[in-house]
Amino acid sequence: MMQLKIEEAVKLNDKIFIDVRSSYEFSKGTIPGAINIPLLDDDERIEIGKIYKNSGTIAAKLRGLEFVSVKLPDFYRQILELMESNTQIIVFCARGGLRSTSFVKLLQILEIRGIYQLKGGFKEYRNYVLNFFQDLKEVSFIVLHGLTGVGKTEILEKLHSMGIPILNLEELAHNKGSVFGSIGYSTIANQKNFENEIAEILINNSNTPIVVESESQRLGNVFIPDHLYDKIVNGHHILLETNKTNRTNRLVKDYVNKIAFHDPQLIEAISKLKKRLGKEKVEEYLNLIIEKKYDVLAEDLLDIYYDPLYQYSIEKYNYDITINYDKIEEAIGVISKYYKEKEGKTNK
Repeated sequence: MMQLKIEEAVKLNDKIFIDVRSSYEFSKGTIPGAINIPLLDDDERIEIGKIYKNSGTIAAKLRGLEFVSVKLPDFYRQILELMESNTQIIVFCARGGLRSTSFVKLLQILEIRGIYQLKGGFKEYRNYVLNFFQDLKEVSFIVLHGLTGVGKTEILEKLHSMGIPILNLEELAHNKGSVFGSIGYSTIANQKNFENEIAEILINNSNTPIVVESESQRLGNVFIPDHLYDKIVNGHHILLETNKTNRTNRLVKDYVNKIAFHDPQLIEAISKLKKRLGKEKVEEYLNLIIEKKYDVLAEDLLDIYYDPLYQYSIEKYNYDITINYDKIEEAIGVISKYYKEKEGKTNK
């Protein structure tokens, strides 16, 4: 049976990872892009564990064979489909044990070529990620700052479309960081997947600057790893500024126009501001939502909530450049030019 270390696996092209752990294990963290083909489902895994504890290894294996045998045709069919677009398949379980070993050996018997077992499984992959965050010497950042609504995320997305490496922490965290941060996201990120996805982006873009938006270390349910956060803080900093109309319009676009069923989410978020803004102000905001006066609401939130909240974080940095723009394309042009200058210095 062919095995790969994680350091070897991540360098392969045309590969796909197959996670044969249960769907519950998969949901708690996996390798980015991995496909879950559970050898045992959640209930089966629990039952096998009880049999192992009460009746021993042989009884547990026999019951496991009963569960798995009926799934074999589906496993084979799924792997054949994946092989049409991926030349190498890397299978893993929790620790590179019985589940992934059985899966790989079965497929080899069926004459599937280019299939490997990941040595050490997901546990070894996690060790690899955590060790990676301890040594980020080859990673550098260009950090975008600016008050809410200035367009940092929109600029990141447009830079990405131009082929410039970015790290969109809000997208990976499924949260924009404020009391309104979860609006537009249907799922909650977990720490393991957050770190795994960050690591993959950084590994694929080593030795070149990466553009990132300035964030608090906590984003919703997850935290930016300490060494990574320090690296971002010590990056090259750009301050973005634009007029209040642009900022207001962008908030309405991002939190109303782009979001289905936005009113209930806005009401839920604004209701959490009673302690900070007072009951009377919150009631005023809720009425603005009912009246569909989203532009009035957005402008007042900038003045009363957002700007006072984030002004300090703006003032504590020294900036390489400050960009005050009317049209966002102006800012993108300046940042793109600045990036190319830094990229040239990095690659020398």
